[in-house]
Amino acid sequence: MLLTTVLCSLASVLLVKADVLVTTPKGKIKGRKEYSQRGISFYAFQQIPFGKPPVGELRFADPQPVDKWKGTLDASKNRQILCYQQRNLYNVPNLTAVETEDCLYLNVYTPQDPTCETSLPVMVFFYGGGFVMGAASFDFFGPHYLMENEVIVVTTNYRVGPFGFLTTGDTVIPGNYGLKDQLLALQWVRDNIKYFGGDPEKVTIFGQSAGGASATYHLMSNRSNGLFRAAIAQSGSVLCPWAYQREYKDIAYNLASSIDGSFDKGADSKTLLKFFRNYSAEVINNAAASIPQHTGNEQIIQGYWFTPVIEPEHENAFITEKMYSAVENGKMKRVPLMIGICSEESIARAAMDNFKSSVIQYENDVSRLVNKNMHLTDPKQKKAAGEAIRRIYTNGLLQDNLGKAIRYFSDMSFNRAVIRHAELQSKFSDVFFYQFSYHGSLGGNRPNLEGAYRVGHAEDNHYLWAFSNHSNLDKYPASDILASERFRGLFTNFAKHLNPTPEPSPLFGNITWPKVAPNDFQYLDINETITVKRNPKGDVYPKWVDLYERMAVKPYDTF
Repeated sequence: MLLTTVLCSLASVLLVKADVLVTTPKGKIKGRKEYSQRGISFYAFQQIPFGKPPVGELRFADPQPVDKWKGTLDASKNRQILCYQQRNLYNVPNLTAVETEDCLYLNVYTPQDPTCETSLPVMVFFYGGGFVMGAASFDFFGPHYLMENEVIVVTTNYRVGPFGFLTTGDTVIPGNYGLKDQLLALQWVRDNIKYFGGDPEKVTIFGQSAGGASATYHLMSNRSNGLFRAAIAQSGSVLCPWAYQREYKDIAYNLASSIDGSFDKGADSKTLLKFFRNYSAEVINNAAASIPQHTGNEQIIQGYWFTPVIEPEHENAFITEKMYSAVENGKMKRVPLMIGICSEESIARAAMDNFKSSVIQYENDVSRLVNKNMHLTDPKQKKAAGEAIRRIYTNGLLQDNLGKAIRYFSDMSFNRAVIRHAELQSKFSDVFFYQFSYHGSLGGNRPNLEGAYRVGHAEDNHYLWAFSNHSNLDKYPASDILASERFRGLFTNFAKHLNPTPEPSPLFGNITWPKVAPNDFQYLDINETITVKRNPKGDVYPKWVDLYERMAVKPYDTF
């Protein structure tokens, strides 16, 4: 108790003009008081290093904690530091971003003076982007709206693409470095968040898409034990087929060959590691971005080239067993989980110029509709499975009903896996499932296609976060504002109480969000009104489960 008192005294905050000073074990940090266009004030501490730059001998290696610094760290500026990206990032006007390997930084936002006298719940966010892109910076994920709900928010960078997930499948380059970056960030939160007024015993991890899958990977990993007490997964799960790569070794050696055509593909892993460390990050990144994909082998369906993998057993392994069996057998952390989908995850495909022609290509060879996680190799079996998949949606051709084709892509990449995860985990822990169905101007313009729903992938993020500091929420329609207040309220209630509706509230129509039960799958549909419903995607989901039981080769890895 005396030590705590002393530390709190050392961590006292000094307000000098708009600056805020916090003392941590690593050194002093200067933040700032920030204001949004909506008039919300909060405290921002940006680009706090939590890991040493992963360069040189630390490239393709586990992240290492940052050393102490001298003087005061200036965390008051809105600089843009991105880990190397595989694609152009979000279209943010007037954004000047720096891609660099030295990218292990996090941000802390708090609605109150950051002193030890407060003990607010903490929400740690992992960004999406298919494990190949994404950034935690202020312009992408502004905390303005969440600051109204009395929680501390932490957003963290992690390595993506080859730097985060290249692997040789052995202990030379075991992989999963992006997940291990997240782990180090969670350890930083455990050790430091009290100096910002946060409660290290009340940490909730959350993320969208690859960030949602990341959150569930932390549920699975023993190395994350004790670092959080609840998780939220938006449109992502360890069971999503794009969140696992089974052809990692070929990808690693093909990447080397694309950099240098004379590279010996028979070389051992140590030679490969030395080869990659001798090239610039830009050369490696550009080569990785040029790996081709084609119809039937799209990364969003079959697995991104650089994603989490199952590691060999070794001391610092993050995961070492198949994901499906871990969820099915209750080997996930038995903590409360809030998980859900948007009503039509893949609706953005409808706006692609070549959408219909791509569907025709799938129809020309229906075996392309089959995911690799069915483990089918016989061409006749794959064709039969493809025909069975098509019959889930239509008795005709998908090219003649493009709305049904969109539904196939949504279910293949997202819905099927996320629903299955919730269903299986509900046997072992509290699970709250939602479908975000509200389509408003705040969410952005999405195509409208007959036969498909409207709300696309990541559209829900606009109701949680301010983008490019455009936090003028009050300029949007009242229904958009209400949708944002509801969605944020459910998230932050869950972080505070481990229950998104701990008591009746007019904001939520006085409903009580029921938990998923193995034999009674109830969920919350978030639209203009909030409604409790049963069996999400109930017209197709049971058919997918039956198809896998009849035709897939077990054991499953994803679903």
